[in-house]
Amino acid sequence: MALHIRSTQDFCTGCAFVAFGAGTVVLAQAYPLGSAARMGPAYFPTALGAVLAGIGVLVLVKSLTSADGGAVGRIDLWLLLRILLAVAAFAVLLHPLGLVLAAIVVVMLAAWAGHEFRLGEALVNAVVLALASYLLFVKALGQTMPVWPWFLAG
Repeated sequence: MALHIRSTQDFCTGCAFVAFGAGTVVLAQAYPLGSAARMGPAYFPTALGAVLAGIGVLVLVKSLTSADGGAVGRIDLWLLLRILLAVAAFAVLLHPLGLVLAAIVVVMLAAWAGHEFRLGEALVNAVVLALASYLLFVKALGQTMPVWPWFLAG
């Protein structure tokens, strides 16, 4: 019995999920895993990578049984570059601008990468996500990172 790919889009998505998930699991093994009671630095990336690979397998199976996904569309390299710029901007801007302003810049850059960019919506999303990032990472998880630029933090 030959396997027939009915949805190229789902097949490519499943392959990408499996590759990224497996790659995450492999890269995380350079660190101690620990246990559920005392998690090591590799515990969460390993679990997340395994879940991602598992979802990828499910999407691969779906690509063989359902034709819902359709063909793979054209990859817009300019939009992809803008998304990568947003991720790099967070790494570069976190320490000089702090979490709140860096998050706002990143969300605005990522929104700009979309085909349907609306300044008002992007600003509202940026402020909400910056606030959520602050509440989650600084307040709830106690992460030590600059929240505001050095000249405002005092």
